[in-house]
Amino acid sequence: MSYDDYIEVQIKTAKQCRYDFQNCFYNTPMEFKGCIEKKNSKRVCFERIFVTGMFSSGFDMFDGKEDHVWMDIKGFENLKEGDCVSFFAEVYRYIKTGNGKAIDFGLRNPEGIKVIDPYALPTDEELKMQSINMIICESCYLNEMCDRMNCIRNKKELARLRESMMKL
Repeated sequence: MSYDDYIEVQIKTAKQCRYDFQNCFYNTPMEFKGCIEKKNSKRVCFERIFVTGMFSSGFDMFDGKEDHVWMDIKGFENLKEGDCVSFFAEVYRYIKTGNGKAIDFGLRNPEGIKVIDPYALPTDEELKMQSINMIICESCYLNEMCDRMNCIRNKKELARLRESMMKL
């Protein structure tokens, strides 16, 4: 594939790829958690994968989720459907060719696989609120006086700002 072809595919599919895996690809993935939905002799499917990562600045963390993720069975052979696991994996970029060419991101080479207790993933609303809080913090006029852990902004003003941003 030529560079121009690659750029064309990238532009065409920019809004369709797995955003949180893409975020990990360009930053630092920390941990993945998932519950095994399906399993066959070659692959395992997670209904939903919870992502924890760190931005390249090294100061800020992010959480996210991706749905319906297939991975190679290697490392998951002794697990069964319904098991919840945490692990680290390499995020890689590839070109899908099933329904036209598209750039997407997946997981491979899992390490440190641990069976964990069942857990509740954050809702889409909670993840939106996390993003809103990060935007507010980044653009806050008090950010040079703040420790970025405990907001010093007026609580009522902060609540109104969050509410108005949530409507967007």
